[in-house]
Amino acid sequence: MNKKILIIQLRPGLGDLCMFLPRCHEIAEQNKGYKIYLLTKQNTKAEQVLKYDPFISKIIFIDENKKKRSLLSLYRLFKNEKFSKVYSYQYGPKYLKYLFFSKITGVKDYFYYGIFKKKEDMIQRSIIANEKWLNIKIKNFSGKIFYPPPKEKYSNSVVIGIGASGDNKRWPLENFIEIIQELKKLRFEKFILAGGKGERHISEKIISQLAFINFINMEDFNVEQCIEEISKCEIFLGNDTGFMHVSACLGLRTYCLYGDTPSNDSMYNSNIFPILPPGMDEVYHDDLAMDKITTERVIEIIKKDYL
Repeated sequence: MNKKILIIQLRPGLGDLCMFLPRCHEIAEQNKGYKIYLLTKQNTKAEQVLKYDPFISKIIFIDENKKKRSLLSLYRLFKNEKFSKVYSYQYGPKYLKYLFFSKITGVKDYFYYGIFKKKEDMIQRSIIANEKWLNIKIKNFSGKIFYPPPKEKYSNSVVIGIGASGDNKRWPLENFIEIIQELKKLRFEKFILAGGKGERHISEKIISQLAFINFINMEDFNVEQCIEEISKCEIFLGNDTGFMHVSACLGLRTYCLYGDTPSNDSMYNSNIFPILPPGMDEVYHDDLAMDKITTERVIEIIKKDYL
């Protein structure tokens, strides 16, 4: 009989999935012989991100076809799959249903954060949890997306992350235009614009003002196509967004501009190099400091660290 583990990670974004990938892989490494199931949300695009992942056997969406699973559906999932262990990276009373389903369907070990949510760092909390749950000491901070190596790499290439979940989390357009020109003066020749359809107006302005630049615009690509394109590149520079995390998990040297999102979220992956506003050691939500990061500061850091 196949032994199965269910990992519950219900944070909704592509970046969230990437940030918790190391924890999922640690669970798999410490539970060899188990099939690993992941319960998550469709917006993580897990079916594309984890297409080649050797650790994850099955992906289950809590909101398949944009309709949230009923309690009966969740109960049947637990009953039919007969999980041996459940690991849940969730807080709060509403998640006690998973503990209840575990107990009545014979799950031997159930690990979860607890009933009452605490104000604490998301990444640090997950690391502490895995060290306790798995009886390990985590020393290697690197997330990984498994993807076939590209047949050819782009030389002198950079992914420009223009996407963001809000304008307050986005570096100003004029800064992106200026930094691309500065990178061009160095040695970079190919620029991949990483943003979605919501950033179309930004990518169009960049391309129209820099017609002499060799761009690839990924706004109409699906996530797997973006992964393939990003895997061909050297570095990433841009906002704290899903494609930033994808780049880091593909092994790119990833320069992330933090001015309004928690800079400590970068600690899960040693490929991420945070660029913060001058005079700030950490950045949090609502710091509203993206415009305080100058192009001169960014170029100076890249030249010193990479070139």
